[in-house]
Amino acid sequence: MTIQSSLTYQKQFFNDFSDAWDKRSTYRLYKGIDTTAENLRLELAETPGYILAYDKTGENELHDFLQADLIKFLRGHIPFFEVADNGQVFFGDWFHRREFGRLNVFTRSIDQVTESQRTILPQLEAFSEDPDHYLDLQLEAMRKHVYAEVNTLSNQLESLEAEAPAQPTRQNPTSSFRGLIKNFIDPDDDDKPAPTPRRASAPDQSKLRSRFDAAKAEADSEFDAKKRQIQVAAAITRYEYQAVMNTYSSVAQFENILTSLRDDFMRALELKEEQANA
Repeated sequence: MTIQSSLTYQKQFFNDFSDAWDKRSTYRLYKGIDTTAENLRLELAETPGYILAYDKTGENELHDFLQADLIKFLRGHIPFFEVADNGQVFFGDWFHRREFGRLNVFTRSIDQVTESQRTILPQLEAFSEDPDHYLDLQLEAMRKHVYAEVNTLSNQLESLEAEAPAQPTRQNPTSSFRGLIKNFIDPDDDDKPAPTPRRASAPDQSKLRSRFDAAKAEADSEFDAKKRQIQVAAAITRYEYQAVMNTYSSVAQFENILTSLRDDFMRALELKEEQANA
């Protein structure tokens, strides 16, 4: 592309973008952003800044205008989402509802930036695999984690308590004769004590028992505290799952809807633009 053709292209682009803004055409504004990002290999989130010469006031004005149409679309497109005017997206309207994410206006997606937000979809996937036993599985997984040290100490304690004093064995005549011959050859061996198996002492068992009791008391307290939290979290996931299944055939289909949000929004804008120009 020559200098003149490049300047002509840029002049035409900014004329078109200006006309789209004058006519408040959301579709044409987004198309201008997408085209610039593709041609210059820019991230979509960075492109409006480039177009508007990094004027923050202008970027904010464009952002707020585009956000209004995106929010309106999302409220109808995924009906169980509660979308606040500032772009926060909540899952449902029930008590203890969770924030699903926040709208990214320029990428036309929902960003999940917190750990709580990022766990929602995996939890829905897990719930869909076994809705009737989801809570039990969650509690069992938590129980194994909380009582891991307790179980280890319990096994050690059982091993100690199972140890018994070594019983003397009866010598047969052959072994006695061999012992007599060995004593005749090396009489000093009589002074060497025979090795005996190591036995757990009472203090060892008592110390281990104290550690076990303390660990179990702590684990019991932690389990009781977390059990209620897991029950509440499972109930919230159930509400979310029911909302998804009332609208879509599966959690996977819901995830596909989220993935294609940008494309679906642009198709809706294009149709609106065509109807306006008909």
